[in-house]
Amino acid sequence: MRRYGWTAGLLAALLAPASALAGGIVPGDLHLERWPNASTSFNQPIAVTHAGDGSDRVFVIERCSAIRIVKNGVLLPTPFLTVSASCSSEQGILGLAFDPDYADNGEFYVSYSAPGSDPRIGSSPDHVLARYTVSGNPDVANPTGQVILRTPDIAGNHNGGDLHFGADGYIYWSIGDGGVQNDPNGFAQCTGRKKADNNPASCRTTTGSGPNYWLLGKIVRLDVHNTTASASNLCGVNAGQPAPYAIPQDNPFWNATAYPEECAEIVNWGFRNPFRFSFDRLTGDMLIGDVGQGRYEEISYQAAGSTGQNFQWNQCEGLHTFPGNALGCPGPAGSVPPKIELSHGSSPFACAITGGYMYRGPIIPLRGQYVFSDYCTGDIYVADDPDPGAATWSWQTLAGTPAMSTYAFGEDEAGNLYVTDGGGPVFRFASTETGLTWVVTPTAGAGGSISPSGPQTVDDGDTIAFTLMPDAGFEIGSVTGCGGSLVGDVYTTAPITADCTVTANFAALPTYTVTPNAGPGGDLSPSTPQDVVEGGTIAFTVLPDAGYAIDAVSGCGGSLAANVYTTGPITADCTVSATFVFADLIFADGFDGN
Repeated sequence: MRRYGWTAGLLAALLAPASALAGGIVPGDLHLERWPNASTSFNQPIAVTHAGDGSDRVFVIERCSAIRIVKNGVLLPTPFLTVSASCSSEQGILGLAFDPDYADNGEFYVSYSAPGSDPRIGSSPDHVLARYTVSGNPDVANPTGQVILRTPDIAGNHNGGDLHFGADGYIYWSIGDGGVQNDPNGFAQCTGRKKADNNPASCRTTTGSGPNYWLLGKIVRLDVHNTTASASNLCGVNAGQPAPYAIPQDNPFWNATAYPEECAEIVNWGFRNPFRFSFDRLTGDMLIGDVGQGRYEEISYQAAGSTGQNFQWNQCEGLHTFPGNALGCPGPAGSVPPKIELSHGSSPFACAITGGYMYRGPIIPLRGQYVFSDYCTGDIYVADDPDPGAATWSWQTLAGTPAMSTYAFGEDEAGNLYVTDGGGPVFRFASTETGLTWVVTPTAGAGGSISPSGPQTVDDGDTIAFTLMPDAGFEIGSVTGCGGSLVGDVYTTAPITADCTVTANFAALPTYTVTPNAGPGGDLSPSTPQDVVEGGTIAFTVLPDAGYAIDAVSGCGGSLAANVYTTGPITADCTVSATFVFADLIFADGFDGN
């Protein structure tokens, strides 16, 4: 097997610091080995991932043709899926993400550029997100998918296209700003629909000639396990129409009443071309590589659980004001500057950043370091102390790696890291400085989720903790596997000595019936019996008829405030009873009729 390595004695000469602060620990014999063997090559490999199903298979996207499987170290001759996609410019099959419940439902998602022959919304083939399913043969998918979302495009470049499920169970999809230099239309900063009119100030203006555009320069987040019966502020479908996805309620613009003209699909905005991004499989943090224009490349960080952030393009390029933008840099309050900036004007003369991964695999000294690259330099960079609280991160260049045009990085189930060369080869990071490790795979049934949600690499004899998160109306039913124990909502394994699976099941909470009972002279709303989850409360509005007033309301341990009666926590069937009395009659001369 061809190896590109170095010895510990040569390490100092082979690590070229890109910052005066660089100085992390890199294994002395770290090297890239051709994978799965010295002779296997792919057709423009643009993504590497796994199914999270315990099969240890690795999936590789070939940009212009198909998704391939490497199984037991062998590239299977039959593609897993062939997708008809436009492949001019930077288009193609761009992203692949397996459903967190893939082992049970067989569903996965692909992002691609629609074929040039397809009807299109904009002036260039659309961006497409589609759901596919596996066939009876686990190594071959059913050929026909369901389109979940189409977005218009204006040019063939700046497509983004990366695709991942977050620890929250929602799918994230990156989309570039449309491809026109300088983003003169202001797509990246517009969070609604707009025309390609060279006028950033016309955001949300949809009248006039030409197509409308939306979701360009964004990362969108969708709940693909639910649907929307009648869309309101979804940009992917017309108002009143159904959508094959729902919007998480912590997306910044999900509330149609508050944001009637914004695109509810958006979770983050202000990107030029977020070509490759990733989630830290341990923490859930997001790392985003955004390709710059003429001066700076950038890597940005977003903490797990954060949403609704502006990543500053085209107000800023890297940490600098973008030429011609009068607003200056930094961007608006709350916007996010990058952690890493690579300059086009000084060595290593970067030109197109390739976002990578926070390393969590079996090479022990490399863990917790962020690995990334640049398409033009082909160099491998390591941010050796990626402190989320630091304004910027230092990084160093690994010398001695093969010359390549870096397309992408990817992980397998065990956390091994791969890097792809657009010319065909795929390499895996390797070192002898590995410990004995095992993979703990978490799975969650319906009614809740588990965090972390992806397979975790655990050193022999160590334990790992998972947090159980029931959905509304559910509680933790049972958690089993890996010899663990549950305390509160945290399940901690026993010391790990083999690959194992943690399985979480959730149970629907009992429900009880709260019956409203209104006497003569008024009503309660709602007026029919209500099912309430155990421990929940419910409020009734007390509505006296004309000439009546509230006398008393009782039952279910509740209390009355103005004309709203709220129960206590419900633990059994119960009745809310309201009585009413005649109101005092007040005559025009002020005398009480009583």
